[in-house]
Amino acid sequence: MKFIILFGPQAVGKMTVGQSLVAKTNFKLFHNHMSIDLQSDWDYIENISDLFRSRGAEVYYVELEADLEERKVRNKTENRLIHKPTKRNTEWSENELIETNTLYRLNSLPDEIQKQHYLRINNTHLSADTVADMIIEKFKLK
Repeated sequence: MKFIILFGPQAVGKMTVGQSLVAKTNFKLFHNHMSIDLQSDWDYIENISDLFRSRGAEVYYVELEADLEERKVRNKTENRLIHKPTKRNTEWSENELIETNTLYRLNSLPDEIQKQHYLRINNTHLSADTVADMIIEKFKLK
């Protein structure tokens, strides 16, 4: 069994990339629509990882990053608004995105994450399908 954790800031494309991975690999998609704060939320990720590892899974970590202006555009896409009702107030959602970007560090620092199966992708100018293909190739998921 393989368990892939996609993480990064809001509107970076986690759900859309996950949907593309499902279509290309027949994996199941579980998403909880959260951005990972690399301090306290990393404990949550470790607990989930340990749970799957204890059942024989290989755990893969994929960190997505994209420029703020691109994330503002993605924040209003039809796919996002269909699947995330709390984001349908796009004015509030964009303000939250901007405020969060100002107040917090939303991506790791270079070499901060030292996981065996880790990939960081700046997907500002990449489609979800391209990112999914990069993940599949890197971790030999097919």
